[in-house]
Amino acid sequence: MQIQTQTVPIHTPGPVLREDDLNAILAPPEPEPAGLTLGDMLGGSHCSVPWPSGGGHVTRLHTLPWEGASARYFDFSLNDRLRVRLDPDKELLLTFFLEGHVSGHVGDERGPELDFRLNRVLLRTPNRNGGYLIDIPGADTHRFVQFRLRRDLLPRWLKALGVRISAAQLEDMVDRDDGRILCNAAITPKLRGCLERIRGERSDQPAFVPLFHARATELLLCVLQELDDLLRPARSPSADAKAVVARLREVIAEEPSRPWTITELARRAGCTNARLQQHVRDATGHSVYNFLVAQRLELAAALLRDSRLGVQAVAAEAGWQCHSRFAAVFRAHYGSTPREYRLRHAQPTAQGSYPATN
Repeated sequence: MQIQTQTVPIHTPGPVLREDDLNAILAPPEPEPAGLTLGDMLGGSHCSVPWPSGGGHVTRLHTLPWEGASARYFDFSLNDRLRVRLDPDKELLLTFFLEGHVSGHVGDERGPELDFRLNRVLLRTPNRNGGYLIDIPGADTHRFVQFRLRRDLLPRWLKALGVRISAAQLEDMVDRDDGRILCNAAITPKLRGCLERIRGERSDQPAFVPLFHARATELLLCVLQELDDLLRPARSPSADAKAVVARLREVIAEEPSRPWTITELARRAGCTNARLQQHVRDATGHSVYNFLVAQRLELAAALLRDSRLGVQAVAAEAGWQCHSRFAAVFRAHYGSTPREYRLRHAQPTAQGSYPATN
């Protein structure tokens, strides 16, 4: 069955497009069905819109994995920057980015950053006092999966799955309406597998619709089963954990390219291997290894922005001897190759040129 395609004009009344206007562009408003059959999904829940020249292309898919949960897939390819005002909603918002550099704030530019990142789980409460401001850069592709979850059903889902979380955190998810970021955690291996299965499917094919419905159901089930671990970084770490992580940052910054082992890092941080792993997990949500990689990536990004070192020299300085491995890890984290990142973020030199990209 062919996916319905339509061409529509874009009329933006100001610098920010409201969510209702964006939805009107993507598809005419329709009542939400109580449940989806395969025929429903193939018939009307998938919308692929080629925007006119100067605009871009958007694919949107909406399915209902189960009662009280909706899953949405977006694939944006825009020629120009687009800013969207998302109105307040009643549901928890759970977002996974597959590709791109979308940014945003709770409320407006003065509110907390949403800090979208690849390979992260972003869970936030609804912001009833202003919604969200989303900034979608042009000249790039952005893909993400978002769940909207009915909060009054969350305790029932968790109980059915045998998942236990603290009463305080459950209260945050069920009762808060202030746009609070409940977690922005690194995805687990199980979640990574779910996302890779979604990423590996072609969204321009009719078969993507039932496949996404199945993948989204699997992904949401995995999130709920691992919710306690995902929320762990949002808990207040102890003073000891904060001190150990601060010391660890200093140690890695002194010799970022050194082939560190956990034993060496634990010795320099003044604790046992097990205690180091626990402190880093409590304070950051990462394993020690992933924390080390994240520190090296931050250094590499800073060098690409602020120095004239070639990309291979940046890789070596940040701890990668294999240039292709560095490029792959950097792209997975930042959504672009090191050269693309430098061209986008580097500051001009005094002579008006940009740092070397070789």
